[in-house]
Amino acid sequence: MILTMKNKIGLVIIMAIFVITAGCARKTSDDDKVLAQVSNRSITLGDFKKRIARLPAYYQNVVEKNKKRYLDEVIMEALMYEEAIRKGLEKDKEVKEVVSEARKKILIAKLVKNEVEDNVKVTEDELKSFYESHKDEFRSPPMWRASHILVSDEQEAKEILAELAKGANFESLAKARSMDATASRGGDVGYFKAGQLVPEFEKACLDLGVGQTSGIVHTQFGYHIIKLTDRNEEGIESYEKAKRKIESELKKKKRSELFDKLVADLKEKYGVEIKKDVLKTIDSGGQVKGSGAR
Repeated sequence: MILTMKNKIGLVIIMAIFVITAGCARKTSDDDKVLAQVSNRSITLGDFKKRIARLPAYYQNVVEKNKKRYLDEVIMEALMYEEAIRKGLEKDKEVKEVVSEARKKILIAKLVKNEVEDNVKVTEDELKSFYESHKDEFRSPPMWRASHILVSDEQEAKEILAELAKGANFESLAKARSMDATASRGGDVGYFKAGQLVPEFEKACLDLGVGQTSGIVHTQFGYHIIKLTDRNEEGIESYEKAKRKIESELKKKKRSELFDKLVADLKEKYGVEIKKDVLKTIDSGGQVKGSGAR
C-alpha cells in the first residue's frame, strides 16, 4: 500500500511525538527502588520515607536513629494486613462498622480543617489592636529573685554569716550547708511575686538591694540567710513578648466562631428536627424510660 504525502507527514508527526514523549518520561529515582517485598506487595524507598515524614516530630527523631527497626515494624504491619485480607476479615460485620465509623470521623476532620482551621488567620493589625485595648491584662507585678541558705540551728546560721563576712562564696556555702532542696543550685529559689513565699522571707527581700545579703531570718522552716539576686519593678509586658499569647487567644476565638458558623449553616442547609416527645422519654441519667435498662 502506497502512503500518500499527507499520510507520510502524519506518520512522521506521530513518530516525533512518540520520541519526544519517551524522552520526557519520568526518570526513575532512588525513591522507586524496592526496599522490601512482602508477598506480592512492594515497599519502595519512597513509601518508607513518606511514612517517616507523616510521623510526629518526636517519633521521627527516634526512627532516624534506628530505621531498620522501623522497617521491621512496617514489614510486620504488611504481613498482618496481608493475612487479614486473605482471611476475608474486611468483610467481617464488626470490621465494616469500625471502618465506617473511622471513615466518617476522617471525613469530618477533613471538613473542619478545610472550613475552619485553614481559615483561621490573624493579621498584625488585629494583634496590635488587641494589645493596645487590653494592656492592663499584660501588666506584670513586681518580682524578686533570691537565693538562700537554710539551716535548722541558729548557731550554725551565725557561723555561716561569719564565713560570708570573711568573703566566702554564697552559692558554694549553700551547696555545702543548706538543707533546702535549692542547695543543688546554689540556693536559688527563682523569681517570685508577693504572697508566694512565707511573709518573713518576703519582708527580708523587700529590705535588701540587689546583691545584698540579709542577717538571720527565722521562719517556720528554720533559719535563713538570704541574698537578693534580682528585682523587676511593676510594668507592662512588651508587645513582642505578648504577641504569641495574643495570637493564640485570637485564633482560639476565631476557631470557635468559624466552627459555630459552620454548624449553623449546615443546620440551615440540611434541616434539623428534634422529636421532643421522644426526647422527653430520656431521663437525666441518659436512660430511656421504659427500656428496661438497669
